[in-house]
Amino acid sequence: MNRLYDILPFVPVPTEVADDLAAHGLSGLEQSALRALWHSTDMAALRDRLHAALEPLEADAAMRAGDALAAKFFNACLDVVGWELDPAWPERMRAQWLALQLAAVPVGLSARVASVVVTTLQTDLAAQRASLSALDAMLIPIVSRIGFFLVGLLDGAASVAEAQARLLAEYVEPDSGLPNRAALEQIFLPAEADEPSSAMLAVALMWGGSAIVLNSADRDRARIEVGRALAKRARAGDSLCRVGDDEWVLWAPGIGAGVRPQLAAAALLEAGEQAMRNVGLAAHATLAVGGALTPEDGGTSDKVFNAARRARAAALREGRTIRIAGPELELERAERVQIEREFIEALRNNAFDLHLQPVIQLSDGECAAAEALLRWQRADGSAVSPLLLVAMAEQFGLMQQLTRLVVQRATAMLSELSVQGVPIGLAVNLAGSDLRDPELPEFISQAIATWRIAPQRLTLELTEGSMIADDAQTMSVIARLRDAGHGVALDDFGTGYSSLAWLRRLPATRLKIDKMFVQKMPETAQDRAIVRSVVQLAQGLGLSVIAEGVEREEHLQMLRAMGCDAAQGFHIARPMPVDAFVAWWRHWNSEHQAAWPPVSG
Repeated sequence: MNRLYDILPFVPVPTEVADDLAAHGLSGLEQSALRALWHSTDMAALRDRLHAALEPLEADAAMRAGDALAAKFFNACLDVVGWELDPAWPERMRAQWLALQLAAVPVGLSARVASVVVTTLQTDLAAQRASLSALDAMLIPIVSRIGFFLVGLLDGAASVAEAQARLLAEYVEPDSGLPNRAALEQIFLPAEADEPSSAMLAVALMWGGSAIVLNSADRDRARIEVGRALAKRARAGDSLCRVGDDEWVLWAPGIGAGVRPQLAAAALLEAGEQAMRNVGLAAHATLAVGGALTPEDGGTSDKVFNAARRARAAALREGRTIRIAGPELELERAERVQIEREFIEALRNNAFDLHLQPVIQLSDGECAAAEALLRWQRADGSAVSPLLLVAMAEQFGLMQQLTRLVVQRATAMLSELSVQGVPIGLAVNLAGSDLRDPELPEFISQAIATWRIAPQRLTLELTEGSMIADDAQTMSVIARLRDAGHGVALDDFGTGYSSLAWLRRLPATRLKIDKMFVQKMPETAQDRAIVRSVVQLAQGLGLSVIAEGVEREEHLQMLRAMGCDAAQGFHIARPMPVDAFVAWWRHWNSEHQAAWPPVSG
């Protein structure tokens, strides 16, 4: 990784001592005169006199910065005695002066030091001679110029130090020492049309729900290690910037188009994932990389950076970890913008539907419940994924409004089903943000009262990740829902951060085993063991168990043999509109339930 001085060309570079010496214009004759002075002087005695003259200043500096720092600088000052214009001594003095500066010694100390040095040398020069020769007359201005040189050297060093401090404050992220977002703006240089493309690769570290068990020190350690690992993968000439708590950007000038940005992104992803494994936190976070090129994706830092972020977001939507921007991504973006506009309009007009998927009891085959699933069909007839619906609602801060719409629709549907002689219960899904809404239980109670529905007929399903949170408000909302008589189901069990201690504390009434375990039971002994163990565990805690993803007769038979309470899945029925569900329910109760076999074993 390049130093900040290397990647930011506008940073002032410390002036070379040789340049300072040349600026003071000591000719060859004058340099010879200076050497003659040293040869004709008792330098040990002169050094002692200079030390005595500087002692008050050294004492003052020691009080401000400490004895050690002051001693090093003033010892360097004494080396003016015998100096023959080589740069080694001024370099040492400048280094020690900068150390004093960082310890808050006043800048004006440099002029006082130079004055004492010049006065001491001139006084010594006059004291040793009864009359001044031509050489002596030449030495007096030479000594004065040494004083000017010292002031210029030390003040220049102080100015550079101040500029560097301002630079660090403005362009460096303090925790990692990496260049920040402002620095990225400065180093960005769009490629010309006839030059190889340059790339911006935006890396994000995304913490999962299980990361709630981590403290801030764990997260900071992971961020630092990931940043170091990413920097090591940078080429010579590349620059890694930290642009957020959990986001980095690699600026790769001249990398070219084609497969090279993709390979660079893969290398970054591998480095970041390995760093997370090294710190033992890989299970708590994932990484993703999005890339964009200049000039193809924009000619400014903002445009390219935003394109890289959009590419990363698209990768995550597709279940991938890497994506490089391109024309097709912009088409997808335009389509997404249109969908988002339509979504907001649909929410305003209450244009969503609920489809019902049956849940049957495995003991007798009765369908006493269903899950209400949100559906939306656009004006062009295309269906929108429920996951995308939820993502858009959360993106626009409309999750509360969407949830309340679903609750209202579900309670009205329960009333309608009762009128048609279908006295089942319904389960609706809540998002994690819903659990932080203290007014939600009261809203649900009002909806239940409006439609005169028994509370136990409405079950609230919560994903495991949304419930694994040591948050008093969340726990209070869940407890109030259960106390009101509603069922509380823990959905997708096994896919989040499963903690037995949390499962014991949560006020849930039922548990739903995720389909990823159920569907592989016939082929995988490990999945069969997991499902059997979850059934026994949940029932031991007083929870009923529903298995999701039942798509084959084998799944039903295995679950019944394990003592699972209920099941849902395509083998039983797909989600369907309410009218179709009523017809299905009547047929099921008259045909399938009557022929339902007893539990074997």
